Amino acid sequence: MASLSRRGLLKRGLLGGAVLALGGSGLLATREGLSLPLPPEGLKVLGPREYATLQALARRAFPPRQGWPDADTARVAFTADGLLARGDPAVAKEVKQLLGLFENALAGFLVSGRVTPFSRLSPEAQDAAFDEWRDSPLVVLRTGHHALRALVYSAYYMHPAASAATGYFVPEGFHDPNAPVWKGDGPRPLSSKEGSTP
Repeated sequence: MASLSRRGLLKRGLLGGAVLALGGSGLLATREGLSLPLPPEGLKVLGPREYATLQALARRAFPPRQGWPDADTARVAFTADGLLARGDPAVAKEVKQLLGLFENALAGFLVSGRVTPFSRLSPEAQDAAFDEWRDSPLVVLRTGHHALRALVYSAYYMHPAASAATGYFVPEGFHDPNAPVWKGDGPRPLSSKEGSTP
């Protein structure tokens, strides 16, 4: 998930901070979006609205198709919550802001004239809304599109059925449990295999 770095990607551009602030403001911002049952394990980073928004986006990215798990089977939003919990708290905060903005009917109205929260749109309108972010003249929206897409795809392919469907399997012996572990502070130790020509 290289796009979710600590550099404050979502705040690029002159209007980045102002656009993100729309995520929690205005009358249109209070319109209710999709409500989903929360996972029994609970959530570590995402709130209920953010969880539902991300899962709605994942459903568009990974609809049911033969031989592949759909977004609900792969539990994309739940897995993404775990990824965010293990990462930089500043990144998690920005992703939460971004999801609030993406769901927000006020932001949708300003970007494309829609007055319905993203998670309540028809599938076709959801696709169009996400494409509008990709093609937006605002850097913050284009960057947001890339960050959300990277998060959803990373979470989806962590599911065993999704990775198996690609036909790729980790070669046996790829992981060496006896390899030295670098703990930071100082040069990383080399294994006996590093630096040699295969």
